[in-house]
Amino acid sequence: MTSQIQRPIAQKFMLAVLLTTFSALLFAGLGMLAYDIHTFEDTWVNDLKAQANLVAGISVPTLEFDDAKVAHENLEQLKSKPAITAAAIYAANGKLFATYLAEADEQMRFPPAASRDSVSIGGDQIRLMRRIEKDGEFFGTVFLQARYPLAERVKSYSFILFVIMCVSLMVALLVSSWVQSAITGPIRALTEAVNQMIRRRDFSMRVDKTSNDETGVLVNAFNTMVAEVSQRTEALEKSNKALQFEMQERIEAQDALKHLNSTLEDRIARRTAELDRANEQLRQSQKLEAIGQLTGGVAHDFNNVLQVISGNLQLLQLNVAGNPEALKRIEYCGFAAERGAKLASQLLSFARRQPLQPVATNLGRIVRNMDELLRRALGESIDIRTIIAPELWNTLVDPNQIENVVLNLAINARDAMDGAGKLTIELGNTMLDADYVRETPEVSPGEYVMLAISDNGSGMTPEVMSRAFEPFFTTKREGQGTGLGLSMAYGFIKQSNGHIRLYSEPGHGTTIKIYLPRTRLVEVEVQDIRTSPAIGGDETILVVEDDLIVQATVIDLLTGLGYRVLKANDGLSALTILQSGVSVDLLFTDVVMPGPIRSPDLARQAKRLYPRIEVLFTSGYTQNAIVHGGRLDPGVELISKPYRREDLARKIRQLLGGVRGDEANASSQPPELSEPSEMLGGPAAAAPDDTPRPLGAGPDAASRPPSRRILVVEDNEDANVLLCELLKILGHAPTGVTHPQKAIDAFQSDSFDLLISDIRLPGFSGIELARQLLQGHPMLRVIFSSGFGSQAVGQVDYPAVYLPKPYSLKTLQSALEEAGA
Repeated sequence: MTSQIQRPIAQKFMLAVLLTTFSALLFAGLGMLAYDIHTFEDTWVNDLKAQANLVAGISVPTLEFDDAKVAHENLEQLKSKPAITAAAIYAANGKLFATYLAEADEQMRFPPAASRDSVSIGGDQIRLMRRIEKDGEFFGTVFLQARYPLAERVKSYSFILFVIMCVSLMVALLVSSWVQSAITGPIRALTEAVNQMIRRRDFSMRVDKTSNDETGVLVNAFNTMVAEVSQRTEALEKSNKALQFEMQERIEAQDALKHLNSTLEDRIARRTAELDRANEQLRQSQKLEAIGQLTGGVAHDFNNVLQVISGNLQLLQLNVAGNPEALKRIEYCGFAAERGAKLASQLLSFARRQPLQPVATNLGRIVRNMDELLRRALGESIDIRTIIAPELWNTLVDPNQIENVVLNLAINARDAMDGAGKLTIELGNTMLDADYVRETPEVSPGEYVMLAISDNGSGMTPEVMSRAFEPFFTTKREGQGTGLGLSMAYGFIKQSNGHIRLYSEPGHGTTIKIYLPRTRLVEVEVQDIRTSPAIGGDETILVVEDDLIVQATVIDLLTGLGYRVLKANDGLSALTILQSGVSVDLLFTDVVMPGPIRSPDLARQAKRLYPRIEVLFTSGYTQNAIVHGGRLDPGVELISKPYRREDLARKIRQLLGGVRGDEANASSQPPELSEPSEMLGGPAAAAPDDTPRPLGAGPDAASRPPSRRILVVEDNEDANVLLCELLKILGHAPTGVTHPQKAIDAFQSDSFDLLISDIRLPGFSGIELARQLLQGHPMLRVIFSSGFGSQAVGQVDYPAVYLPKPYSLKTLQSALEEAGA
């Protein structure tokens, strides 16, 4: 009987195992076959693409020089790739340039050149077309044809799959026989054990048996167990209730403990993150404070020097109006002074020391008014798109400074796009919620106006992004940027209680988002005095300036504008003049003054003595005298040093109420000022008594050294032109170039007695350039010019003279004499 009931279950079990094994192997094999075909195809396509890229790379020169023979020889190298049966190179006009066949095939027909890359698979062949490009220029097309043994691959894989399935089924058959024996054996033993229990105990509960197989045996065993289970159920239930109660209490205690531990870890993590952010903010604040103190200490004296130079150059420009050469040199100095003033202004902006005059402003109007300026500055190759949300909120910001920020960011975007691309300026209303502020604790939640500037340029790496706002950090080549554009924007936005974020990815462009707090004040349209006429007047102005050179320059400027000028060296002297009763229309005072009377106190006392007097402050660094919270005090008027004569004239007329109407005053005023192209100014020059007399003039002409042919290598065009002009004044014949290769070419076509080279040149060192030129011209004399100190020259193995920047005519002449020129 045992053998009769065992056989059906064993057969069912074995059949189920075999069917399951066969189905699993079949589906797995088909899936692996599909995956292998896909992988096989990708592998062949990628290999063929790689080979096409290699052929395209070596074919560019042959197409540039129309050398079909070399192109054919290059294709013959494909013999090392037996799988490639044919190849061809097409010229840019689509004509066959060179071909290759692994075997002679008269039926082979090369397809026409495709306009784009393509891959096609047909039967046992695969064909690929690849465009040949270099630096964006299209040169032609590469065609490759190779064998594609897919059928052989499928046949081989199917045979392997068949063998694996046969072996697996045999193993499954053996395993199933062992498993079914292992399962039914314990069941029979259990049945015998239950029958023994039945013989020793009396069980009354029964279950009807419906079959004679293993289930029937289990039913009989179950019936014998029910009686004893029923007897123990009541006691077991009571025990279970007590145990469940204890377990529930334990589980609740464990849950409470887990919750406490988890919240403790979260609190520790949050506290640690807050401390890290606080430390980072402290380090950043300390760094900014250090830079602020450094720039603030230097800016005042530096801007005073620039103001003296700028003012005197403007006065000198009026005196030499008929001398084109002198005007040109003055203009060069003016460009340099403007760059120095801009550099000082950007440093002050980054250090949050720039005096701001914020008013309720609609950024949409600002951006619309800048459209023509941006298109002129960026060029026609930049597609500028402006998106301004309707009903844009107002924000409290300095309009002139926000214009500078937008212009600087747009120019940075243009450089990142190599002069061609799409620039998007977007303005909208946004809300920064608590979740956003939690990640950036220096920002307060609330309503903001968002200004986003996006480009599709080269983007930034994470390393560059981490340093993008640092002053003087730039990825541009030397001479193409100061690295202060983003720093200035960062400092200005922070000083305006705003927030700036940078998003970028290499190859996918950059987006800079600026958030400025919303103001509910009505927009104030500030008059742009830059477009008003620059004229003078006949009022009385009291100039208070402790720097006598600056004072003399300002007095000359104001006198030239027609004003009556009184002067004082400090606040106490100025107060004495005011108390004397003399009529003063405008008090023009420096912010930082020596003596017991500070400039704000002087202004307040002047207002008490003369309620209608106007006060105009000037400074290169305002400190905290008239600036609080980064903003000018209400009612304070300031013109920052260095300033142009035209800007000073406009500012004074704005305060004094414009041009007076009576004809007598109008006739006594000077004519309207001519506008120079740029602000005049420049680097510090030698004092008049230190300026050398030009050679060839006066009694020194007899001792003038002979004229030398000098090659000037300087990548800054303005500095190059200026140095050549100075050398001409000294009686020499200079030739200026801006690149080392041009210097090498100049020596091949001409001869020179002296080389004057900057140390840092594009892609080359001036020291190495001189060494290379000395090999062919051993008598050449060398002068190195640099603003990084004489240690930048280092140890050279040939005679050389060091000329520090900035230099005057006298220091240049001394360097030439030291070099023997």
